[in-house]
Amino acid sequence: MLKSVLIGLDGSDDSRSVMELGLRWAKRFDALAVGLGVVDEPGLFASGASLFGGPHYWRTTPPTTLAYGERRKVSEILEDFVRCCGEAGVESRTLEDVGSPFVQILMESQRYDLVLLGQQTHFDYGSQGEPDETLSKVLQDSPRPVVAVPRTLGAGESIVVAYDGSLQAARALYAFEASGLAASQKVHVVAVSQDPKDAARHADLAVDFLCLHGVEATSHPVATHLPIAEVILDQVRGFDAELLVMGAYGQPVVREFFLGSVTRTVLKASLVPVFCYH
Repeated sequence: MLKSVLIGLDGSDDSRSVMELGLRWAKRFDALAVGLGVVDEPGLFASGASLFGGPHYWRTTPPTTLAYGERRKVSEILEDFVRCCGEAGVESRTLEDVGSPFVQILMESQRYDLVLLGQQTHFDYGSQGEPDETLSKVLQDSPRPVVAVPRTLGAGESIVVAYDGSLQAARALYAFEASGLAASQKVHVVAVSQDPKDAARHADLAVDFLCLHGVEATSHPVATHLPIAEVILDQVRGFDAELLVMGAYGQPVVREFFLGSVTRTVLKASLVPVFCYH
């Protein structure tokens, strides 16, 4: 059962829905909501240094001034978080870290049950408004499950578990059940494979595990040659899901790079929060 939720806040429009979902779950489970803001000091110094003036020459603003501005920005983000927690009646705590964002998030995540980040993250200084790689870096090494939250939250009525029998999928399923998020929800286990027997076997494994823990779940094996990510997302829409559960980066790294990652595709296109564990 959730006792704490670490909510990554970068001040972007994407992080508003992260905070909204985090407070919703914290209130539901009477859990501690922890807002984390990070001053990307390494990125700040790297973006300010001039290649032609040497390590002590700065093109525009001195690094100390830049750092002060970033700290003030993070403080304002966290102040807003505390205010929202108070209005929602949720116990809160804030963390203001300095360092590489993904490193700080990974370190702090060891204290809490679950990490919430935007589907698009903007923690890195100097990203010019473009999404950075914080989410993918955290997902690859996180000691806790990570939920990637889209910019807009829907009002779905069920949960879809994508299960392929891999170690990552089994870990994600275990963490999902332990979180308590399945309570009083309709759970649909979707297993996709070219072989119908494999699809059925994988789906049954997950359903049996959930049933042993008192979670009612239905099996939906899908035998198809279509791209797995496409099928999973179709199932999410078909079941009007509010949450998708799946293992992250199930293939070896090299194969993921050359064949394309189901995880990356789903995270990029999903219209619902994705509960992942690697």
